Amino acid sequence: MRFKSIICIFIFLLLLPAIVLAAEYTEGSIKLVLHEENGRFTLYSMNDQRRPAALFADQDPRTSFLSVIINDRSYKMGDTSAFRTRTGGDEQNPSLVFASSFMRVTEEFSFIKSANQAVPNGIRITITLENRGDRQISSGARFLLDTYLGEGSPPIQFTTDRRTISSETLITGADRDRFWTDKNETVALTGSINTGTTEDPDSVHFANWKKLNDASWKAVYQEGRNFNFPPFSMGDTAICYYFEPRPLSRGEKRSFGFNLFLNDPAMGEDAFVSSPKASPAVVAELIKDLPDPSATDSREQDLAAIRELISRIETSIASGTATEEELAAFELALNKFRAKYGSGSNLR
Repeated sequence: MRFKSIICIFIFLLLLPAIVLAAEYTEGSIKLVLHEENGRFTLYSMNDQRRPAALFADQDPRTSFLSVIINDRSYKMGDTSAFRTRTGGDEQNPSLVFASSFMRVTEEFSFIKSANQAVPNGIRITITLENRGDRQISSGARFLLDTYLGEGSPPIQFTTDRRTISSETLITGADRDRFWTDKNETVALTGSINTGTTEDPDSVHFANWKKLNDASWKAVYQEGRNFNFPPFSMGDTAICYYFEPRPLSRGEKRSFGFNLFLNDPAMGEDAFVSSPKASPAVVAELIKDLPDPSATDSREQDLAAIRELISRIETSIASGTATEEELAAFELALNKFRAKYGSGSNLR
């Protein structure tokens, strides 16, 4: 009996760091778990409080990860010794922070909701790269998401708002797909693609998980290939978001990201340009000149920025010359503040 007790204590001590370093946050129908020990996160549906449903692979959280490329060298956040990992933020906007002498990478999570929802049913993931070195660098990122909801028997295919995806597919900024959906018989996970903002990914690659995982940056695109990678990885689906490298001056920051929603096939219509007459390229250009919440550090600054934005909206509407693109840009700017503060009530 004493030997069994010693073994139990030893196992507990081995597991203790993982127990202590996993932080849980629940808002509405979404549960977020941050794993500080490996720099990963998992997401769950809380529609059934007794049995939360994982929205992507969670048996080993390390199969989904963020990688950052700096001057053609790739770093996997949470695994590389070049970056120290910690949690940060607060209850409304928790984050994973990866710090080195030459760069700080922040992965911030904001609870958001669809237009037709009373409580949060999604997460906005904002990735910020900050050059802490003494010279300009080139830096970008990719995020590999190990999907699995549609991997049952028979498998359920990915869909976007424009197509069905049954084999390897690459969607770029030139395409008009706004969101993708992975689902099984009871739950669905929907992710943003093209929202019309400068924070959108440059491309999204649907392929076999092992193929994407084994690539240090980009896996070779093979149009129409199935989701098998024999002999060990069969029918294993994954999605990889790519944010191409851009010049980053000393002390400069760059932010980008994507949204994940639970059971929302429309992907929250208010998060996108709703008018088919609006040109996404023109909207993206116009929004650069509007107040941006990612550039502010306090609620007071955000409130001032929102007042400025509302004033500009009122002036534009009063003049009677507002274009479809301007109205869409205003809507997107407001939605960025909504995404940062959930429904917007946390700003008060």
